[in-house]
Amino acid sequence: MTGDWLRKVLLACGPLSALVYIGWHELAALQWEGYSRISNAISELHLTGAPSKWMLDPWQGLVYNALVIAFGIGVWRSAHGSRALRAIGGLQILSGAIFPLWLLFGEASLAAHLVLVVVGILTWLGSMGLGAAAFGRGFRLYSLISLAAVVTFNALAIAYAPEVDAGDPTPWIGLYERIAFSGYFLWLSVLAVALWRRRSITSEHELLAEVRR
Repeated sequence: MTGDWLRKVLLACGPLSALVYIGWHELAALQWEGYSRISNAISELHLTGAPSKWMLDPWQGLVYNALVIAFGIGVWRSAHGSRALRAIGGLQILSGAIFPLWLLFGEASLAAHLVLVVVGILTWLGSMGLGAAAFGRGFRLYSLISLAAVVTFNALAIAYAPEVDAGDPTPWIGLYERIAFSGYFLWLSVLAVALWRRRSITSEHELLAEVRR
């Protein structure tokens, strides 16, 4: 029972990481008069010289990525022989573990920034694709629809790279990013709930088996 309680706490770190990311960035955006959630990228809040940077780096990243790693461990502990779930857990841990690279290279160049963005997105897409294989038809369909939405809106945001490099306006980049992030965070939260409930049912069966003995 203690192990299952710990596993559930770790799983709760997934939805909590989403709340931390969204809430902390929303508060940071309030520090920057003129910042547009539609036409400014989320990452602009982290740039050196931005009035919001002091509120985000490094503390927001440390808290958020620690929660992501904890969630990955929770998914791993929930796998019970499922290779797909173990792989999702590993990808979540990887996603959180690359945070030091963001601190070192996130502002080094646009190319370095895009590489880190793509690595992060691939951990998302890998998790969602594997999630489609780990559960039944309903969650599979939901995962594939969410994956398509995340791919589409991240691609639309990344397509603004030439404008970002040239310092030109990016009218919709913030909106596209926020839709992609929201779609992924919602999927992650649904996964956490599914794993929480799945293990609870298993525990009840194990308890009944013990009583019958």
